[in-house]
Amino acid sequence: TVLLNKGRSLLTANKAREAVACFDEILKLDPEHPETLVRKGNALERLNRFEEALQCYERAITSDNRMTLAYVSKGGVCNRLGRYDEALECYEQALSVAEKK
Repeated sequence: TVLLNKGRSLLTANKAREAVACFDEILKLDPEHPETLVRKGNALERLNRFEEALQCYERAITSDNRMTLAYVSKGGVCNRLGRYDEALECYEQALSVAEKK
């Protein structure tokens, strides 16, 4: 929790590289921690490392397929990359998950 909060703070302070390093520390302990994977994906997006961000979102979804934020984040990257069909699919999944909560 302490490391996750530190990573969030670094991300808020626009220190994406440092945030990625912090999230990597958490992932060494728990490689499939869904929130950490989404946060790392957010940091990677800020560094314009979109394919790596997508991989993080995919891992988060695999780890917890009820995590709406992972689908929304993945959809945003797909949208920016012009992969509109995939983005739409992600947003539809996010809606489906949110309706079940």
